[in-house]
Amino acid sequence: MIELTCIAPVNDNRDGNAVYMNTATAEESGFKNGSPVHITSEGKNTVAIVRYDQNIPHDSVGVGPTIRINAHVQIGNNVEISELKAQVFAKVLLQPTTKELQKEEIVQVKKAIRDVYLSKGDHFSIFINGEPLELQVTRCRPQHGWLTPDVDIRISPKRSRKTIIEVPAVSFDDIGGLDETIEAIKEIAIVPLIHPEVYVKSGQEPPRGILLYGPPGVGKTLLARALAREAQCNFICISGPEIVSAQYGASEQALREKFAEAKREAPSVIYIDEIDAIAGDRKNSRGELEKRILTELLIQMDGFDDRGQVLVVGSTNLLETIDPALLRAGRFDRRIHVPYPDSDGRERILEIHSKNMPMQEISLAEWAKKTVGCTGADLANLCRHASGEALNRTFGIQRLTNPENFSEEELETLAIRHDDFEEAFLKFTPWATQQRRPAAMGLVEMDSVIGHQKAKTEIVDHLVHPINNPGIYESLGLSCSGGVLLHGPPGTGKTMLGRAAASLANVQFMAVSGPDFLSKWVGESERAVRELFQRAEELAPVVLFFDEFDAVGRNRNQSEGSQHSSSVVAQLLTMMDGLKPSDGIYLMASTNKIELIDEAFLRPGRFSKAIEVGPLSNHLFIEFFQKQIENIPSTISNQEWSIAAARLVDNATGAELKGLIDQVKHYAARRCIDEDTEVSLKIEDLKNGLRASRHLFSAIAPIHELEERVEDWEDDAEWNLSVAVS
Repeated sequence: MIELTCIAPVNDNRDGNAVYMNTATAEESGFKNGSPVHITSEGKNTVAIVRYDQNIPHDSVGVGPTIRINAHVQIGNNVEISELKAQVFAKVLLQPTTKELQKEEIVQVKKAIRDVYLSKGDHFSIFINGEPLELQVTRCRPQHGWLTPDVDIRISPKRSRKTIIEVPAVSFDDIGGLDETIEAIKEIAIVPLIHPEVYVKSGQEPPRGILLYGPPGVGKTLLARALAREAQCNFICISGPEIVSAQYGASEQALREKFAEAKREAPSVIYIDEIDAIAGDRKNSRGELEKRILTELLIQMDGFDDRGQVLVVGSTNLLETIDPALLRAGRFDRRIHVPYPDSDGRERILEIHSKNMPMQEISLAEWAKKTVGCTGADLANLCRHASGEALNRTFGIQRLTNPENFSEEELETLAIRHDDFEEAFLKFTPWATQQRRPAAMGLVEMDSVIGHQKAKTEIVDHLVHPINNPGIYESLGLSCSGGVLLHGPPGTGKTMLGRAAASLANVQFMAVSGPDFLSKWVGESERAVRELFQRAEELAPVVLFFDEFDAVGRNRNQSEGSQHSSSVVAQLLTMMDGLKPSDGIYLMASTNKIELIDEAFLRPGRFSKAIEVGPLSNHLFIEFFQKQIENIPSTISNQEWSIAAARLVDNATGAELKGLIDQVKHYAARRCIDEDTEVSLKIEDLKNGLRASRHLFSAIAPIHELEERVEDWEDDAEWNLSVAVS
């Protein structure tokens, strides 16, 4: 027998029903890798399998959430571990704890069971259709043993607990990308639920309620369920919209019953999902029913002085809509923001959702970078779509719709590849995009932006480096909150440089156009500015990019005496001055005419650096052209592109050159259709495209001069062309 201190396992490929030991610790106690052991803690006991893990300290044991539930232990507790003689179950009765099972699901459960060592009363989890399902050993013979597919297994469809009460199957280990949020929850909620005596001794009341807020799909419900699991509490879920009843008094009665149930079943967590549906601000309430429900909720939370170990957790996507009375001390006195995951968080989420997928040479780190702005739910959806693409590619729809079962040999051929993720990525829409939220997908790389070397260097120096190295700048007394203003002619690539900066800094990109939030109604534009910064806070860390900034940040002395414009400028200045480096909001803006911008925006701490982005130098034209057609078959030589550029184009912008390329492609498409040939670019497409693009460059030279250039070009012997003018 040995006594060890419980710590969280550090191995990402954890076996939920295993304990992890340093090899030396295990061998000193006579425990072999894969051997069963008996675990005892304060009169509670369970069994587990020993796994070697050199990352575990000598005097500790790595204990996952399943074992912690079965043994009723927490991280930091001591447990006694003793040797156990291995045996195999003869018969076992299993019951689900999270939901009732349908007949077809029982068949799936039996197929999904893998070798695991359990005792009577133990919980363990399997995956059905990509979702976790927790089962409990209700009866067994003998009292502990190996559960294998060959054992006589009976599965009850009924839950082992009452319908409204459950211990969730999900743990904090199953949630990726929210490490800071989880630590805050542990400190605020787990400790008071596990050790209420600490608060009693200190003379302080534990938190009564926690409000989780953030966009849909980031994991608020998962966090609440994991909280209940880690604290070994019953979990009672109240859906805001579901509790609303047209019958007078029914909604209030339902609330009272839920709170009474939680008190009887303590320790417990009451989770109110979409709490804004029943606790909206009374000033904006549309009817008496909402006010009555809110009043009842306030009464129940205030009447919980003697509630014991009961915690109320609410979640909302719209924090600003919650009635202020709920947010005072003694109610939801702790608020925790649940943000979008960063790149490392997205990689961890992808690892969690793909761990049971037959992956083939897929870089999850690469996909984490590509999925900027995705929530955890979005990433889970991406994995499901990729699996579907792999199934269709491997077996075809006819085979998949055939009721005949697949053989093991056929199933072994299934592999999910990079191109399956590519196809899935093209077809699915992240939540932020669905809601027309300004979260950007598919940020561009800085190296893919042609030219503008000086502007790139300045953007990196004044924006990217401060974002990636805040400690260095703070130690030098430099602020990391100053923004960057890009100015130059339309079409030079200012917005693209903003997207590239966000990509290089590994943060999200949120682009808004100045005219988008201007309103003729008094106060609406100012409110839109405030909401804009609130949405940016949800996405943080984020580059907030204002396109056409002169529309909203126009010099107040040149605004034709508009009080409205001055008010919008004042609101913008107020929001910018209120930003702190810890907010994770980094400002960029673009304008075609910097002289129109109010000088108040150009002082340090606001837009600290103005960077000019001009037309492309002529020597970069060929590189730009080749970038635009790199995946298209072409017989046009670099020399011919060069001659064309020299004949027609001087100091063009990227947008003008892109327009030229599009015209060339247009004529190529027409020719390929007429001739019924494969797609390619030919010299005649270039000539016709140049002729049709003269209007794009009218700002560079008068049309009559461009006409002369075309005529000279048509007679140039270098071309040796004979192309009919259409």
